[in-house]
Amino acid sequence: MGQILVRNISDAALQALRSKAISKGQSLESLVRELIETEGVPDKATLLAEMRRIRALTPGVVPTLTSADYREGLE
Repeated sequence: MGQILVRNISDAALQALRSKAISKGQSLESLVRELIETEGVPDKATLLAEMRRIRALTPGVVPTLTSADYREGLE
């Protein structure tokens, strides 16, 4: 597992995170870990939109998709 050190966080932002952690019955560390894990990973719709954006940069190229790709809802 990786580690991260974040410097120069404003006092107001830090206090807001501490308050949120306390209200959820969590430590600040566990709250920040949760935020990184959930907010740091794009959802399927975001990934598909990015794939379509990249595909649009190369018109005329027909991608080859596997049956697994189709099952996942890729176009």
